[in-house]
Amino acid sequence: MTARRFLFFYSIPVSVFSMIGAAWFLIKSSLVSESATVLVIGTLLVSALSLSCAALGMLLSGGRHEAELAQQAFYDPVTGRGNRMHASAKLEEALTVSRRSGKYVGLIFCDLNNFKMVNDIYGHSVGDELLRLIAGRFAQIVRPSDTVARFGGDEFIVVCPELRSNTDIEAVRVRLAAMFEQPFSIGGYSISVSASLGLTVGHGVRDSGSELLQRADAEMYRVKLEN
Repeated sequence: MTARRFLFFYSIPVSVFSMIGAAWFLIKSSLVSESATVLVIGTLLVSALSLSCAALGMLLSGGRHEAELAQQAFYDPVTGRGNRMHASAKLEEALTVSRRSGKYVGLIFCDLNNFKMVNDIYGHSVGDELLRLIAGRFAQIVRPSDTVARFGGDEFIVVCPELRSNTDIEAVRVRLAAMFEQPFSIGGYSISVSASLGLTVGHGVRDSGSELLQRADAEMYRVKLEN
C-alpha cells in the first residue's frame, strides 16, 4: 500500500471517527468528572492535529507522485533525455517564440543506421548504453537552449530555436554528423555506428510542428537512400 493510500484509507478515517467519538463524550461530560472532560478535549486536539498532518501528507505524497508521472510522460528512461512528447512540446514552444521574434526554428531528425546489428551482436545492454552516449554527445555539441530528445527506437530529434539564419541548422547537422566519425567505447568494445540526418527550417508564422517533423523525416529518408 502506498503512503498516499495509507493516509487516505486509514489515518484520516481514524482521526475523523476519533473526533466524533470524543465530541459525543464531551457533550455528556456533565455526567463525569472534570478530569474526564479535559481528557476528551485533549483527545479532540490530538485528533485534529493528526487529521491535519494526514491531509498534509496526502498533499505532499500526491505532489511527488504527479512529478514522477510527469517525468515518465516526458522523458526517455534509457537516455534520460526528453522523449517524443517532450520534443513535440519543445518544437511547438519554439514556433510560438518564433512568431514573436521573427527568428527561425531548425529541426534535425536523426536515424541510426543498422542499430539492430548492435543489439544482435553485443546485446541490448550495450545498445542502450550506445543510445545514452549518443544522446550525451549530441547535448554537448548543441547549444544549452537546444533540445535533444529520443524520438523512439534508434531515432533522435534536435530542436534548435531562435536561429538568425535559415542556413544555421546546416552547421549543426555537420557537427552532429562528424561526431559519428569517432567510435564508441562500451564494455571493452569499440563500436562504430553511422547515422542519417535530415533537417528542415521553419518559422512560427507559416509552419506547424507536425509539418516540420514530416519534412525532417522525409529528408532523413532521402539521405538514408543515398547512402
